[in-house]
Amino acid sequence: MKDRLTLLLQANVISQDAYQATSLAVELISRHLNVDESNEQYQMAMTHLARAYDRIKSGDPIAEGLDPDIFDEIISDEGFEQINALNQEILDSLNISNVPETENSFLLSNLFSLHCASQTKEAAC
Repeated sequence: MKDRLTLLLQANVISQDAYQATSLAVELISRHLNVDESNEQYQMAMTHLARAYDRIKSGDPIAEGLDPDIFDEIISDEGFEQINALNQEILDSLNISNVPETENSFLLSNLFSLHCASQTKEAAC
């Protein structure tokens, strides 16, 4: 994961702040979920988090969030409370407040996928 983040930083795709924030998030996720950092979904989720961090900090979030029907399925899952708590812990640790719903829906969906992978030892949901 560190190699991917370094590559994104060197290519000026993410900021140094996003690099550091995402590295911290990787540590938090590793403490809560048993998912290998080489997992493709994990890599994608952390890439999204790094990009989202920069968008949120610059005040330029994405315009549309996750499809509402898909998001409703995630919210109704029995593991959502745990996923939401982890998401909030990450956001608090990164000192991000007032996350736009559009961005947060994708952050939560990525954590949901990692949660599923952790539970089933599969690639992802």
